[in-house]
This record gives sequence, structure tokens and C-alpha cells, in this order.
Amino acid sequence: MTRPFCKIFLLWASVTIIIGGLVSWALAGVNVIVPAENTVAGERIILGDIATVAPDSPEDQKLADILASVDLGQAPGPGRRIVIRRQILEQRLNASGVPLSEARFSLPAEVTLTGTGQSSGDLQIRQIVLDYLAKTEPYVSGRAEIVSLTSAKPPVLPLGRVEYRFVPLPSSNPGFLTGTIFFTVDGQEAARLRITCQIDLQMEALVAARDLSRGQILAEGDLAESLVPYSQSKGALKAVSQAVGQTLRVSLRTGSPVRDRDLVKTSLVKKGETVTIIAQSGGLKVTALGQARQDGALGQTIAVVNQDSKKTISAKVIGPGMVEVMF
Repeated sequence: MTRPFCKIFLLWASVTIIIGGLVSWALAGVNVIVPAENTVAGERIILGDIATVAPDSPEDQKLADILASVDLGQAPGPGRRIVIRRQILEQRLNASGVPLSEARFSLPAEVTLTGTGQSSGDLQIRQIVLDYLAKTEPYVSGRAEIVSLTSAKPPVLPLGRVEYRFVPLPSSNPGFLTGTIFFTVDGQEAARLRITCQIDLQMEALVAARDLSRGQILAEGDLAESLVPYSQSKGALKAVSQAVGQTLRVSLRTGSPVRDRDLVKTSLVKKGETVTIIAQSGGLKVTALGQARQDGALGQTIAVVNQDSKKTISAKVIGPGMVEVMF
């Protein structure tokens, strides 16, 4: 081989190596293939979930991971379908800020995406709260209705067996309920949702059936069993039988709750009054007259002076002007 020809050959070989290296470098990068149809399970469309993102070499893995995490927008809800044109897809890729010059894209004219997963919509969130109210005091003892419910957007859950657990924050006011719903899918926590509710809670209570005056002895027709707001129910009696025959210490308007502190036992025996003393033992019954030393309501034990023996005895009030001594 002549010397000039040898120089030409070496130059050609060097250029070939350089060009080959440039071609090899130009082909390095990430290959992105987006199929024409796919499904999405979350709330957002992530490129790596709808496309094959493959690095050409280990050195390109970092870029592949960055591309795979690109957010392409809102995903369709469960069972819903959307179509994204290639032009829109390219705009969203360019707007992501990720370097695209080293990536090769294979994009169809349109991409059809169908939402999968399970929706935990507003109605389901409301039912979760109602389930909690149905097994928790004081709501169980009364009638509870949801007035308002505030939360973030209910999560879209992966497919699987869904369970939930509601954990309320401690509160002294059952009219306002705040807490967190924990969702699990197939035993794994999938989402959390903070909620705040206003609850209309009504409780059973004894109320005045009409306007009642102080000092009035209560009869059945004066009273009614009704529902009242929780804030008014504390200390209220529940049944008519708890108040009949007792005397009001205060005046009450129609619908006002009747509380134990509003009542005093009605005296059936007055101090100084002549009473009939009844003494019973087996089938033997003896009566005598006596004088009450103090007022007495039904069932109370008072001091009575026997008019015959002049002795003071203890006797239980059993009716108007009547006391009983037990042997």
C-alpha cells in the first residue's frame, strides 16, 4: 500500500468512527410509545400509566423516570371515557417542563382513556357518617339528621374490597362532628378524607303540653312526651309518669322541657293536720287518729302524734290525710 493511499484510508476510518459515534449518541435516549386506548385508575393521568417509557441504556433511566411521572391532566371518573387528540397531548408534554429532545415519541392521532377504580362519592361519604350516627351515643337515643357535610373531593379508590373506618375528634358539642375517614382496599390503606358535619340532634323529653303556673299540681293532660333540641334536653325528664302528681316550682311555657329541679313532691299531708293512722300486721288492721308534725308527700316518712297514746311515731304517707305504720 502506497503512503498517500494509506493516509487516505486512515482518514476515512477516523471519519467513520466519529460519524458512527455521533449516530450512536443521537440514537441514545428514551423511547415513549403511547397506545391508542388505555385505562386509568387514579384521579390524574400520568404518562407512565398510559405509555411504555423505555430507556435505551442504564444512563437514560433517570430521564425515563422523569418522563414517566409527567402529569397530563385530570383522569376520567370510574366508568367514564375521554379522548385526547395528539395535538393536545403534545401541548401538555411541552408544558411539563421536562427535556423532550432526547426522547422519541410514538403518538396516535387520538388517545382514548377509560376510568377504572371505585368512586367514594358524596352519597357514600354521607352514608358513612349516617352509619356512625346510627351506632353512637347520644345520636342513638335521639333523632339525628345531617344538616351540612363539608370535605375535600372524595377520593377515587383502586379496585378491590373497600372498607372504611371513621375516627371522630373529641367534642363536647354533638351538633358538630369532625373527624377523618380512613379507606382501605384489600386490607391496605388507600386514602384518607377529613370531614366536618353539622348535625340536627333531637332528644326525647317531657314537655309542658300547655302554659303551666308555679304551684300547679301536674296531671297527665298537662304533659307530653316530645323531641327537643339536644341543647335543651339536659336534665329533662322522659316520661309523663315521672311528673304526674308533683308540684311545679316554676312556671313553664308550652313546649318547655320539664326537669326534675322544676318539681317538688306534692304534700298529701300538712303539718298540724289530723290524719288517719293505719297499722297492719298479717290479717289484722287497726286505725287511729293522729296529728302530723310535718308536711309529707306520697311515700315520705313523717312524724305523727297518736292522739290516744300521745306518743310520737314514724309513719309513711300513703294518701291524702293517711299514713301507715308497719309492725
